[in-house]
Amino acid sequence: MSKIISIGGNEAMVAPGPTTASRAKAWRPSMGEFRWIWIGTIVLFALSSIVAPGTVTRGSLLAMLPFAGILAIVATGQTVVIQQRGLDMSAAGMVSLAGIVAAVIGYATQSLLLAVLGSVGVAVVVGLFNGLLAARVNITPLVATLAVNALLIGAIRSITGNAPISVPPGIQSFAHGSLLGVPHSVWLAILFVATVALVTRRTVIGRRFVAVGVNPRAAGAAGVVVLRYQIGAYAVSATCFAVAGILLAGFIGNASQTAGNEYLLPAIAAVVVGGTPFTGGRGSVVASGIAALFMAQLAQMVLALGAGPAVQLLVTALAILLATTIRALPRLLQVIAGGAKA
Repeated sequence: MSKIISIGGNEAMVAPGPTTASRAKAWRPSMGEFRWIWIGTIVLFALSSIVAPGTVTRGSLLAMLPFAGILAIVATGQTVVIQQRGLDMSAAGMVSLAGIVAAVIGYATQSLLLAVLGSVGVAVVVGLFNGLLAARVNITPLVATLAVNALLIGAIRSITGNAPISVPPGIQSFAHGSLLGVPHSVWLAILFVATVALVTRRTVIGRRFVAVGVNPRAAGAAGVVVLRYQIGAYAVSATCFAVAGILLAGFIGNASQTAGNEYLLPAIAAVVVGGTPFTGGRGSVVASGIAALFMAQLAQMVLALGAGPAVQLLVTALAILLATTIRALPRLLQVIAGGAKA
């Protein structure tokens, strides 16, 4: 059915076209597009068993999995924002602040539930503020979230006086706990990944979310409230960062202003290695979660081989470069094949 829209005060008839749902379906990622990260992770663990067998023992895996779970939760948040053509550089500050807020509220109220709800509540407010700056005020997401990150670090310093804060025993107990032999952080990572994947793939909200990421103007013309999804993406990401920050603070036993620094670039790397492009729309939180496991095991293997921090960063950079190359290779071969036929 044709639709009449107003442009500059003049009415114009728009020919019927694909609906928002069909646009989203057209760009819905196939499992094959992200299959290689599963293969790469299997190969990495096989390689680890040969060059660094100590990293695949039960003790080593149980020591690595909590941090992989935390990284997967942060990567889930980044994936949601990147699918909306954004980037949340306030992840480091939010992870740190979440642990501190949970510790302060936890000691003040002696309630684990209130500590978690208070921390997540602060995160939602920060996420909405990020979204308003990026989507409504039209500040470049990189700049907007970096500025918010600076504000968060300032708030942390005011609260802590640059000194780490101990975390209530209840949070520590949960962070160190396990269910069926699997750390709680891994179960929470699975929950976050599965929930986001289910919503984006199987619901109307998810299809509209993908459509907004693919083409905001087309989605808006189809009647979708674009700002709602763009701003909401930052609220979801901040919630992920907050949960990760609480788990991290509980696992290491204290919260500090630098706690989240180790999860900013690795989380973005996990998204890239998982195959989610920065062009918006397409993406897979499942692939990002598996890529977080890949990155955690890669770091552990490199560390076991005696490499220093500089070499670890170099290996991470090479992993990102390799992932980008592998993802672009099929398209490059198609172009070459098309040129040869011409």
